[in-house]
Amino acid sequence: MITPMNETIDLDLIDQIVDLIPSHTWSVVREGLITNFVDNMPADIVERLTGDPMNFDRAEEILHSFYDDDKNKDLIIDSFKILGQEHTVYLLDSWQLDKIQKKDEVPSVL
Repeated sequence: MITPMNETIDLDLIDQIVDLIPSHTWSVVREGLITNFVDNMPADIVERLTGDPMNFDRAEEILHSFYDDDKNKDLIIDSFKILGQEHTVYLLDSWQLDKIQKKDEVPSVL
């Protein structure tokens, strides 16, 4: 599912997607996309990341460390490159991010 290198990435679409993702759901997005990255990752890439071609858990840990809160847009761009635009949009839509409730803040006691 790797996007061909000569295929252009629509940065306006990326910006629209990033703007539409509720801020409290980025952890869900990060978890889902990183899992998909590693699931589609060839063993030689896992080995280059971790030193072991079968260490998928460590590959996920490394990607979670890399894609912190400051790299949300980069995560979507890389997902377009790795998984493809259509698959990325499909995944994001299937997670129904707009229906995920914010965790309630602890009410203050007066």
